[in-house]
Amino acid sequence: MDGFLTQLLTMLGYQLPELLACVAGLTMLWMWAPAVPGRALALAGTGMILGAALLRLAMSVGQAWMIHTAEGGYSGMTGTFALFSAGGMLLGVLSSAGLVMLVWGACKAMQATARG
Repeated sequence: MDGFLTQLLTMLGYQLPELLACVAGLTMLWMWAPAVPGRALALAGTGMILGAALLRLAMSVGQAWMIHTAEGGYSGMTGTFALFSAGGMLLGVLSSAGLVMLVWGACKAMQATARG
């Protein structure tokens, strides 16, 4: 169990900067951004990035738990690990889509404030 705790803290350390940045971004958009067109899109995009980061962390914890509780080797888990990898790639695509939504919303907001 000690090895699992160390691995868990390491995974959290890798995800922490992204999680903190997303939470700070959501807070700033929610509290300080004026209600202009694009704000909701930027909030949704940042929320998608945060959700993907949380799901990626949960998947990492699940995979590490499977490894630490495995008895008799990993050969029977290759299919499961392939699913974890595919899920990680899908979460990367989701995170990228969230970033596009964030930038698109910011662009719409800047255009709205530039027009007056």
